Amino acid sequence: MSHARRSGARAVFVAGTRPPSAETADLWLIRLRWIAVLGMLATLLLARRLAPALPLVPAGATLVAIALGNVGWLLAVGRRDRSRAPLVAMQIAGDVVALGVMLWFTGGVENPFAGFIVFQIVLAGLLCSARVSFGVTALALIAIAVLSFAPPLPLGGTPGERERVLWQARLVFLASLSLFLGFFVLIYVRRLEQLRTEGARNEKLAMLGRLVGGMSHELNTPLATILLAARDLVEVARDGANPDAAQLAATVAGEAQRASDILALVRGQVRPEPTVEPVDLAAFVTEHVARELVRLGFTGEHKVTAPGPIRAPVPRAAVAQVLTNLLKNAVEATADEAAPRIDVRLTARRSTIELAVCDNGRGIDAELLDRLGEPFQTTKAAHGGMGMGLYVSSLLADRMGGALAVVSPAGGGAEVTLSLKKSAMPRG
Repeated sequence: MSHARRSGARAVFVAGTRPPSAETADLWLIRLRWIAVLGMLATLLLARRLAPALPLVPAGATLVAIALGNVGWLLAVGRRDRSRAPLVAMQIAGDVVALGVMLWFTGGVENPFAGFIVFQIVLAGLLCSARVSFGVTALALIAIAVLSFAPPLPLGGTPGERERVLWQARLVFLASLSLFLGFFVLIYVRRLEQLRTEGARNEKLAMLGRLVGGMSHELNTPLATILLAARDLVEVARDGANPDAAQLAATVAGEAQRASDILALVRGQVRPEPTVEPVDLAAFVTEHVARELVRLGFTGEHKVTAPGPIRAPVPRAAVAQVLTNLLKNAVEATADEAAPRIDVRLTARRSTIELAVCDNGRGIDAELLDRLGEPFQTTKAAHGGMGMGLYVSSLLADRMGGALAVVSPAGGGAEVTLSLKKSAMPRG
């Protein structure tokens, strides 16, 4: 299951020390690149005084191209389908090339700041797979080899003046290097702490899963007997013309079925409907939302945005169950609001269909947001919530070949989006 937390436009940190996740790595790199652009601009302004003969026009043009390219990356990330792979590897490879071009016009390997090209390898190691890191390392080595043929730095004519300029440049480089090393060491330390915490939590969840699985297995047999007896009791009460007894028996049967369903979900026996059929999702979502909100007793304002028709081959029952779970969570989240509101949006993109359920509740805490989708993680423990709704929904989304993403803006509210690939088939 995917998670993201927005503050302002898109993210809660701007090149911060919190380790970026797979969903936020693209934006994290873009913000970090703006800092690099400012640093290169300051360096060029300083070089104008120390080395007047330096070709600032091509270097400045390269810097402008990097800034414009960063705007392009921002637009590309904003328009990218959530189901597609992040653009991190492409960004880092582009940075190696861009930095190589900048260094070519500013002295090549003789430039004291040429060492910054190795930081692309560090970034690849932090954000990408081993294969991508190896590729970035090879690309950086090629760039260094090419830069060995770059024109030398046009510094002062006298040896003393040249040494003074190089000494000043090395001093600035060492200071910058210390800051960058400290920054990335802090990132790695926090990442290790995060992995340790996740490992301990996963171990506890595994133990809890084994315990619950055993209990579910033991409870399943007597519960099945109660369910069969209750159904027989319904028929007996009807034959005896006792409507009150029939109603009570039906209630017992319904609750027994509900308990059986919960045990099945806990044991991981969640499977979407095997039959895939063409469904007009716009009409289906509009009708289902209206019916479910009435059933759930929602009295606030709601809006369904589903421009259609949007036809896609999907397992109808699985989509309905996910939508029901998300609507139930939204209704419970807005229960204490003076003017509760729920918005449902259906969007057809190039290769995916996105179904988003938004509410104006108080939102989700950052610590809990990272664990939503795990069993028994809930924001409504005080109201009897089990934390199974998003867990079940994420299982169904995965088996439909899709994904579930949770977003909680800083100002409150939550948005849960089900993304389905148009060509995806359910997994059995």
